[in-house]
Amino acid sequence: MNSSRKSNLLYGFIALVFSLILFFNANGRNVQTTLNTNPENFEETVNKVQIHPVYDSEKYYILGFDPYVSVKLSSANRIQLNAEANPDTRGFRVVCDLTGLGEGTHEVKLRIQNGSSAVGYTINPAKVTVTIEKKVTQSFKIHPVVSSSNLGEGFSVDSVTVTPEEAQITTGEKTLAQIDRVVATVDPSKTASADFKENATIEALDKEGNRLSIISDPQEAQVVVKVKAPEKIVSLYASQVGTLPNGISHYDFKLESLSTILRGPQSKLEAIESIALPVDITNITEKTTREVVVPTEDGVVAAPKTVKVEITPIRNTTHTETETTSGRQSSSTSNVVETTPSSTTAETRETSESAVDSTANE
Repeated sequence: MNSSRKSNLLYGFIALVFSLILFFNANGRNVQTTLNTNPENFEETVNKVQIHPVYDSEKYYILGFDPYVSVKLSSANRIQLNAEANPDTRGFRVVCDLTGLGEGTHEVKLRIQNGSSAVGYTINPAKVTVTIEKKVTQSFKIHPVVSSSNLGEGFSVDSVTVTPEEAQITTGEKTLAQIDRVVATVDPSKTASADFKENATIEALDKEGNRLSIISDPQEAQVVVKVKAPEKIVSLYASQVGTLPNGISHYDFKLESLSTILRGPQSKLEAIESIALPVDITNITEKTTREVVVPTEDGVVAAPKTVKVEITPIRNTTHTETETTSGRQSSSTSNVVETTPSSTTAETRETSESAVDSTANE
């Protein structure tokens, strides 16, 4: 009896052990299966997501907050995640609901609107501080602004005009009271050495020069800038170029103007003292007048740009004497005198007169 009971207890204990082993083994497999079947979660952060404020835009003007936030997206559906991350296919938007809030500064929690149920959204920052003011509109004169960095070396502003001359500025009532001037500033990175025009953004500044939050109508104004270049007067002289015709010894040049005014960068003007006018004498055998362009390097302008040059050819003396000798064979003494150069003619005439006087005296 006792032996049978002991045997039963032993078998029962062994069965219990195997049961526990089987139980924990089965549960372990279930836990592992559960962990393995959890889907992978994808994440992506999109930046520069615009905030859409909801408020009475006819009555109020809002300011004081960064209009963009970052949104972290998470989803097990990669296709849906990509669609929400792409701004062209995105369905959600970030909303700042100001409904029911009056004038003053408020901290408002942002929320997601039209989000996908398959995607999780985390906004950063989650809250923004917004100032609400009474909306006002007023006309202001536009002041064009041109920086010294806009001008080339040695150049100065001659005149500046802006079109239109006024702009309608919409902002908050308190902000309007801070406006010191409305400006249209030419891009400081643009450098010019000649007259130019540019469309500049219209901005409102306070007394310290800080930009204020406004809406301008129009948003841009055209600024026309006329610049004054450094000047220098330099002398001009003729420089003969081209092929010398037969029978011509050289040329006499008479310039309409012996000087010109140069305008350009100061460093270039300092290196110029005079300018040679290239006068082409090819095929010129008679007295003539040519208009010659004043040569200048890039960035330098001459006034006047052209100069008239009177060109007088001087015939070769040897060639003239040859023609004269040939003429003596068929001419009288008086004819010889006429074909002699002017100085020789005068001397010949004096000799002839002396000979005549001597004969008369005898």
